[in-house]
Amino acid sequence: YAKGLMASDQALLRFLAEKTKVNCPFCPGKVNTATPMFPKDLVQEGRIVSGDAVVIPNLIGHAEQSVLAVLSKKHYLKLGEFTAKMFLDGFKGGVEYLKRLVQKVPSIRFPVFAINYLPPAGSSIFHPHMQILVRDRPFYLTRLLIEKSKAYYKREASSYWHELLRKEKNGPRYLSEINGVEWLVPFAPLRGLNEVQAIIKGKSNFLEISNMEWHGLAEGISRILSFYEGEGYVSFNLILISGPMDEHLEYFDVNLRIISRPGIQSLCFTDAWAVPYLLWDGEAIEEPEKFAEKLRSFLKY
Repeated sequence: YAKGLMASDQALLRFLAEKTKVNCPFCPGKVNTATPMFPKDLVQEGRIVSGDAVVIPNLIGHAEQSVLAVLSKKHYLKLGEFTAKMFLDGFKGGVEYLKRLVQKVPSIRFPVFAINYLPPAGSSIFHPHMQILVRDRPFYLTRLLIEKSKAYYKREASSYWHELLRKEKNGPRYLSEINGVEWLVPFAPLRGLNEVQAIIKGKSNFLEISNMEWHGLAEGISRILSFYEGEGYVSFNLILISGPMDEHLEYFDVNLRIISRPGIQSLCFTDAWAVPYLLWDGEAIEEPEKFAEKLRSFLKY
């Protein structure tokens, strides 16, 4: 029953992809003319180019500093067409922006990378892109995780994130390690739609992450999206959470969550309903252990 609601009307999807391509500001030929540029005292060249990714200001401000990285030259991608290089280029471009930002505005300390792909995931633009949001105060979940991690560290004299990995490493929810990035299915999913978690052990903010670890994140995301496509999904959300960029936290690790979203259908089914949004409670469509068993082979490196 649930999987039927997650399926997409492929004819409708193709129609929307073609229709939205006509005036898309992120497509080649337009991204350098139809998008805004940064002030020259922040980005001398106007836009940051990182491989095939282009980092530009966001016209809609979701935080004190709200920018985005265009990830692909193609307007529409099936989930299996997202490559590790696309994410790596986007991450590197985002970090380059953050390095310039902290020199200019050091009080802006808390970054988040977020991806909302296609309308079911909350995106108003089809073209693949990543949000880079930075605030002087942490987002709610960032603050909650940092505060709870600090309390655990004071109480147990050890990092919650390290203990979580130690407990999960040989268990039924653990998936794989890719270039220093640990992948697992959370024992308590936040939203429940094929949720996967990644942890970069010992790195508490984006500026500490090594090139190898960025590769590990990008590769893992690409493989998970290939799995999602095989299961019939077309849309996803991703969030990558950082601690403050101006200090190292012994008790907090950079971590990621990725979920699949419902398909594109004429009846406009959505998983945004009263329980997750007003009661703050999640609902998984299958046990985390069973989901991990299906996904594990895609993450083996």
